[in-house]
Amino acid sequence: MLYWIDMFFAIIGAGAILFALAFVSSVIGGLVNGMVALMSGPIIDGIIAKRSARR
Repeated sequence: MLYWIDMFFAIIGAGAILFALAFVSSVIGGLVNGMVALMSGPIIDGIIAKRSARR
């Protein structure tokens, strides 16, 4: 009986670790994408301003 309880908690622990890894990876990916979007904003604004000034 103790074997099945140990196996149950091991499965829950492994699932929790996998979920935590996926969650942290998605959060880091979101932060990196946000930083890229914030840093490239002024560059894109400058390009759009130059194109609209030509017209």
